[in-house]
Amino acid sequence: MGAASEWNVPEWTAPSDQQRQWPRPIPVRCILGIMPYYESEMMSDDWTVSYFDDTYRRLFLETVTEARTHAQVQAVLHMASVLPNSIVLDVGCGLGRHSIEFASLGFRVTGIDMNADYVAACRARCLSLGVSASFLVADARSMQLSLRADLVLSLWSSFGYYGEDGDGAILRRMAAHMNTGARLFLDVENAAYVIRHFVAEEWHETGREVIVERRRLNVVEGTVCTRRLVLSPSSRTEYHRTLRMYTPTELSRLLESACLHVEEWYGDYDGSRLGSESKRMIAVAVK
Repeated sequence: MGAASEWNVPEWTAPSDQQRQWPRPIPVRCILGIMPYYESEMMSDDWTVSYFDDTYRRLFLETVTEARTHAQVQAVLHMASVLPNSIVLDVGCGLGRHSIEFASLGFRVTGIDMNADYVAACRARCLSLGVSASFLVADARSMQLSLRADLVLSLWSSFGYYGEDGDGAILRRMAAHMNTGARLFLDVENAAYVIRHFVAEEWHETGREVIVERRRLNVVEGTVCTRRLVLSPSSRTEYHRTLRMYTPTELSRLLESACLHVEEWYGDYDGSRLGSESKRMIAVAVK
């Protein structure tokens, strides 16, 4: 992955295969010049509806290795002190990589996601693997499920999409679906690290596509707005994302408002202590 610095961006060299006929490479800032940043255009009622599509699935969800998923699930089990046969609720489950791993270990798992295609993929994978788990299409802000979980998961930055009001609503719905003494495992990017190492522009290529991203950091509001451009020989697709980056104090306050109390903070799945150089911010909270 190459970070664009000032005006010196290496030109992208097209693959030499005859079937890949790309136009002459364009410097990243020229590409970005046709997608100028206007914050008013970034904002929408719910950017997640168009953002999490088949392209996101193919480029970011299906590329995660099973070994990484297994290691993360083992870390969650250790850090959250989960008992065997516990009920697990995975909020924003995506393609169910964590949910299905938990289910394969004997946990009673329910995963929810707003994307019906992702949920269908979860069900199909469970069927092919012979694993028992439930997957439902639901909005975490208003979910009403007939279960009480011992462990609730929000993994891989599946939180921070809706501002404090919407994110607070999600935490309250999570708490409403938790048994007393149950734990929430919440994994997001560490705001302190993002600010210290902020990358405003970057690009990388993946197979037949070039992905260009331009970000804007608002330290007052604690948000990072991203415009992502996916270029292929035959298409150009643009995506917008606005992510609320919480500090530990802010997130702790939001959790407390949902009657969830932080037991431990971690800086990654290796169990390291949270600090300014931690890439992740993991909160383990109890009801």
